[in-house]
Amino acid sequence: SKIMYKRATASSRFGIVKHHVMTDPNLSVQAKALYAVLCCYANKNRLCWPSISTLADDLDSSQSSVKRWIKELKTHNFITRIGRKLTII
Repeated sequence: SKIMYKRATASSRFGIVKHHVMTDPNLSVQAKALYAVLCCYANKNRLCWPSISTLADDLDSSQSSVKRWIKELKTHNFITRIGRKLTII
């Protein structure tokens, strides 16, 4: 018998989102949406490196908006960034 494996696709992605991030009243709804998308790209170590362009496409937004929301998440210490890699805290 042959076992078939389905390759992960964008439609099969999921992420574990921390409740305290999603309910933080000081964080914009847009930054929360970005956080949720980043969680979908994160590996088991909570690292991810999607391009700004990919994130903008996923959120149907501009790249400048994504950069602003990344800054907002960094300011609130929900993510850190080293080079292209983002760590979700």
